Amino acid sequence: MALTRIIAHRIERTVPTEQARIQTRQTCWPQDGRIEECFREMKQAALKRSGKDYGRFSDDRANHPLASWLEEYQAEKMSFESFTAKAMAHIKLELDKTEVVTGAFFVFAHEKLEEADFLHIYFVQHNSGQYIDAELEMAESFYLDTDGVRLAAKINLDDWLGEDVHRKNNAVTLLRWRGEKELSEVFEASIGFAEKIDLTAETEAFLEVVNEYTKELPDVVKEYTKAQVVDYCMEQDKVGKPVVIKELSTQLIEAPKLPTEESYTPPPPFSEFIKQNKPLAKPELIPDKAKLRQYVRISGRNDFLSMSFASSCLGDTVVYDAESDSLTIKNIPPSLKSRLLKHVRESD
Repeated sequence: MALTRIIAHRIERTVPTEQARIQTRQTCWPQDGRIEECFREMKQAALKRSGKDYGRFSDDRANHPLASWLEEYQAEKMSFESFTAKAMAHIKLELDKTEVVTGAFFVFAHEKLEEADFLHIYFVQHNSGQYIDAELEMAESFYLDTDGVRLAAKINLDDWLGEDVHRKNNAVTLLRWRGEKELSEVFEASIGFAEKIDLTAETEAFLEVVNEYTKELPDVVKEYTKAQVVDYCMEQDKVGKPVVIKELSTQLIEAPKLPTEESYTPPPPFSEFIKQNKPLAKPELIPDKAKLRQYVRISGRNDFLSMSFASSCLGDTVVYDAESDSLTIKNIPPSLKSRLLKHVRESD
């Protein structure tokens, strides 16, 4: 991680009918271990949150000027301090259109990594705590709640300024705060976020391709391949990276082969299969985690029952009878069987 610039500004409004107040810092924070650790904590907190949307900057630069200011900063026509101060003024403008009451800091950070440059924006608040002072009196202290980041934006600057249309349209990541709809909308308008990607539809289309790719394989190899696909997708999600079809294809090629009783012809590399059968498919995607989990596991619950099992069990150890709307379960887990037997004995 190479943190090049980081700065914080404050925004506050205590009365809904009054305008918000901002306090801007004039210089970036100095680079030291404490600052870098603070940034790392905010970055990790945002990364693990669900509720992210992916898209691009709005074309309406008049009402959403942050992208224009960011271009000036990238072209070294504007300092980072000036860019972030303008961004804060625009956040205030959007907040003043509402009656949202808040008090927080916006942290802006420019990070240079080997794969790309990123701009991070975090909405972070103070938490209070109690401590006993030198006179053994109870006192109140405040600390920055870096683990509580629930509103954030990340812009992949290389993708945004690059020529790849697909990457440009995915360059902006927006984390919305669930339960704070109006504040999230203020932040979205301030960023100028547009054209949210339909992650569910893209993931369903991708998994349908995986089904086609594996349909001629023996059952054990089919389920193994599907599990590898999901594992790779989940690992990419953990580190905040998209699923790259070429990388996934390489992983499938390099994976250990399962011994099978029946012979079969291995399919072509996954990337070649897509090129031949789905030439319009995107080279990268950001999958929906819920859809990935549902792909390899079947689950459901009601007021009295909760159940989850690997999709590969269906038709084998778990049999569904649609006519009677019932499940027959074989090879019951030992721990469940033990509890069932104990309950039966106690009921007799």
